[in-house]
Amino acid sequence: MSEQTTEMAPAQSRSEQAVRIIVHEHQALWRILDLLDQLLSDMNVNDQRPDERLLTTIFDYIQHFSQRVHSTPTDIELYKRLSEKSPETAPLLEKLAKGYVIGHEKLLELRRLLAECEESWPEGREEFSHALARFTEALRKHIRKEEGVVIPRARKLLTEEDWQQIIEARDVENDPLFGERVREEFRELRHQIVSYTPEKFGGLGLKHADRVTAPHAKQEMLSIKGLVTSYGQIEVLHDVDIHINSGEIVSLVGANGAGKSTLLMTISGLQPTDRGAITFEGKDLAKISADQRVANGIVQVPEGRQVFKDLSVHDNLLLGAYTRGKTPEVMDDLERMYTKFPILRQKRHNLAGELSGGQQQMLAMGRALMAKPRLLLLDEPSMGLAPLIVEEIFNIVKELKEEGITIFLVEQNASQALALADRGYVLETGKVVIEGTGRELLSNEKVREAYLGM
Repeated sequence: MSEQTTEMAPAQSRSEQAVRIIVHEHQALWRILDLLDQLLSDMNVNDQRPDERLLTTIFDYIQHFSQRVHSTPTDIELYKRLSEKSPETAPLLEKLAKGYVIGHEKLLELRRLLAECEESWPEGREEFSHALARFTEALRKHIRKEEGVVIPRARKLLTEEDWQQIIEARDVENDPLFGERVREEFRELRHQIVSYTPEKFGGLGLKHADRVTAPHAKQEMLSIKGLVTSYGQIEVLHDVDIHINSGEIVSLVGANGAGKSTLLMTISGLQPTDRGAITFEGKDLAKISADQRVANGIVQVPEGRQVFKDLSVHDNLLLGAYTRGKTPEVMDDLERMYTKFPILRQKRHNLAGELSGGQQQMLAMGRALMAKPRLLLLDEPSMGLAPLIVEEIFNIVKELKEEGITIFLVEQNASQALALADRGYVLETGKVVIEGTGRELLSNEKVREAYLGM
């Protein structure tokens, strides 16, 4: 799976340039399909338990290809122009596009069957194996039709002007097939696949922990009952009742000074409790110190990032694992942080104080993840960041939930926080005044007026 450059020599025609890009991506898919065949054989013949992380990354790649390259024929300038020049080809293009829609549904089924197979191994192997074999064969047939019919007809019927417009479509319409940014996303996913693939199959064999699976969301993880806490004589939280279930994202919204950060610090053990009880996975946190709470899986990303500005990015990340020691597993996790946050790899030797606000937020999140949290407390992660960075941060939060981490999100950006949340609470002057699902709070008139500006 070695990378090949897709840069074209200036002398090449536009048609040659475009076709080379298509073939390059097809070649990558062929190699991935061959790898799936080897993994399938290893599972069935050698009784090898499936590597959920590797297979999930492969499914991510194929799904990304499907979503960004093929959804409907008109999404791609090549399909659009070929349909105009060759109406008899249009039904085939529509069929191919439908195949990707069906393929997306089959990928969801494969993810479910993989999780079931992993959980009850070796039960579920046969069903997953058959579904995967059917999927790979269908994808092969699809690629053959593109290479055997679509590309030859396009070469024959489209003019250089057509190909010029196809190439330029990435600038005008961000055409996903030829967009540099999208192709870079494919390259990064392929890099992960190569890293996770065992050496016997031609990969790098990077050691990695199995994907953490979220416990059932109905199981209570954190319970707060009648919580009261004060700063001196001033009572800040008044009889707060909150619960968080395993696998959930729970959002806490409220105005400045409502007590949101105080609640997080109380859970972390940085703010003492006057009255009430906090239990985590059945343990009374009153008897557990702040550092032991981290060791037990409660980890906070503080408001304002609070990175160690005079230390390097690398050392900041290692400090996140201080309760774990410098074990081989910690170094594997460090590599995963660099994969999850590529900018941190690029800046790993820089002092943390030299990073931008968005980069510091990613560093703070990476540092917290190095502690292997089961409950991640996020305090205003979007504060002071540009909209594009905010979107990236919230996408990362969604990924963390998919990896099995339970998240308590404190956020002034109420619309995004509640849209992301399974459930939410509204805190006003130290009291919980409204609670419900994220959807319910988004549609609540009081919440809309007070926090969403509607």
